[in-house]
Amino acid sequence: MNAKAQSNVFKIVTVVILLAMIGTFGYMLLKGKEEKMGVIKKAPDFKLENIDGKQVGLTDLEGKSKLIYFFFSTCPDVCPPTTYSLSKVQDELVKKGVFGDKTAIVSISFDPTKDTVAQLKEFSGRYHADPKGWYFLRGDEAATMDLANKFGVMVVKDQQGNFTHNNVILLVDKKGDLRTYYNGNDADLNIDKIAQDMITLSKE
Repeated sequence: MNAKAQSNVFKIVTVVILLAMIGTFGYMLLKGKEEKMGVIKKAPDFKLENIDGKQVGLTDLEGKSKLIYFFFSTCPDVCPPTTYSLSKVQDELVKKGVFGDKTAIVSISFDPTKDTVAQLKEFSGRYHADPKGWYFLRGDEAATMDLANKFGVMVVKDQQGNFTHNNVILLVDKKGDLRTYYNGNDADLNIDKIAQDMITLSKE
């Protein structure tokens, strides 16, 4: 198969994957809205490397409600402002005295080549992330992209190495159930509501 044919096949496969994942995500998002704070599904478990070199998994965060966000630090558009929004959520949770012990934030990079431990330390520092409750994780690229898919988050990498992903923040309760999504692109993202949702779930 020549290079042009391979490129065409890749494009077709990418479109099919995108359509399938968008359809799945759309269904889950609708379901989540219908059920409000009902359970969408069991969140998939994982074990990934934190910036302190330790392995952190979903089971390690049992007993805490948590936000999970898939991103890459060199993202040219949506990831930095969404991470800033997460920092505002962190501030609210700290003010309420529940950050770290009852609530947590998990940012998972799907670009381990560029997002080294050093890079993630630098990136997290831009947003005054408190390591006692905000985890910046990295792992094998293919496995992390698959993990995102299992969460209902679309991540696709093209032949030039560019990533495409839908920009959503996931809320997982203290028992490991996925409860709802927030649109990270929403200009009116309600920080107070997200923080209150986390506090409510931490008390269930």
